[in-house]
Amino acid sequence: MKKIIIIILSLIIIANLSCKAQQIIPVEKAIDYRLAENGIPDNTYFKDINNLLGKYVGTWIGTYDNKTYKFRIDKFVNNYSGGTKEDVLLMRYIITNTNGTQLENTTTLSDDNYLVIIGDYIQRSTYHLNYFGRESACGQLGTIYIEVLKSSNNTKMKLNLLPGKIMISPSSCPQGVSQQIMPIDQIVLTKQ
Repeated sequence: MKKIIIIILSLIIIANLSCKAQQIIPVEKAIDYRLAENGIPDNTYFKDINNLLGKYVGTWIGTYDNKTYKFRIDKFVNNYSGGTKEDVLLMRYIITNTNGTQLENTTTLSDDNYLVIIGDYIQRSTYHLNYFGRESACGQLGTIYIEVLKSSNNTKMKLNLLPGKIMISPSSCPQGVSQQIMPIDQIVLTKQ
């Protein structure tokens, strides 16, 4: 019986020594780790411990180029390889034209659908998200920048798209570069 207890205790000690504790780092430091030579250590959690992402969460509405944009932003935990996790924002949207016709609606899509805009990182007071539209192979993609305006008591947010630069194949895109459906010029959204 004594031998069994010693073996069990030895296994518990070995298991505890081999387990690495999760390292929690503020989400605003994620970009620093990505750019560092050492990269991101395994078992790291970039957590929104300072609640920087909370002010973005909610429904935002604005107009641009005769279209109404309604964005729903949620906080999400993204799991990567090596046990690394990161708090990010997911952005779903409905775009309608002036007569109320829906041009795009991603509100019912699953979290892992490529049309759901996913957060990348926060730098200073601007949050960067990766955007891929239905015609992303033909240029409908890029980085969306959002920033909540401090002077608005967190009820106004500016948003714009920096289109991605990709090589477009004439065989895949016979019409050429697709028109962007996201605002390229900065627009101001109001929190609902």
